[in-house]
Amino acid sequence: MFRFYMGKGTHKGLYKSIQKTLKFFQTFALLEVNVLLLSIVRTSVLVTGVQVSSRIFMVWFITNSIKQIQNEESVLLFLIVWTVTEVTRYSYYTFNLLKHVPYFIKWARYNLFIVLYPVGVAGELLTIYAALPYVRKTAMYSLRLPNKYNVSFDYYYFLIAVMCSYIPLFPQLYFHMLRQRRKVLHGEVFVEKDE
Repeated sequence: MFRFYMGKGTHKGLYKSIQKTLKFFQTFALLEVNVLLLSIVRTSVLVTGVQVSSRIFMVWFITNSIKQIQNEESVLLFLIVWTVTEVTRYSYYTFNLLKHVPYFIKWARYNLFIVLYPVGVAGELLTIYAALPYVRKTAMYSLRLPNKYNVSFDYYYFLIAVMCSYIPLFPQLYFHMLRQRRKVLHGEVFVEKDE
């Protein structure tokens, strides 16, 4: 992303240039839920499941599906946040598996989210909001009556419901991370060793 921006001087076209890699790795994150189920890494399966499914939804059913929004600043916003978050999180997991987590990595893992999480959510919500006119105009993924299944589905209203779901879900996930932060950073007893 950085190399693209430095070369082009704009974020326009960034999504198109990274979309294959983004789709692969965000979809591959489904394996992370399986890793959690095997207890290789200790973290909440529910929290991770919500985050992974949210990202897959944003990649496949919003940004990939609606080409007109791929150059929105909000897409750049959530891409930057996701990148910083993932580099920090997977660095923490890697060092944790090696049984040696440098304090800076631990600090970054449990402090950067305080700003990154709300900014990422804003980027996602603004992207969904930008998609609404295109979804309404094209009726994409919608099923209108009458049809042979006698069922109706309106993707436009579904997206509005998804946006509304952030109201109860975001605080729960955010406060979960704050609790984890208190536990990990402030629940430790530091004892100086004589060398």
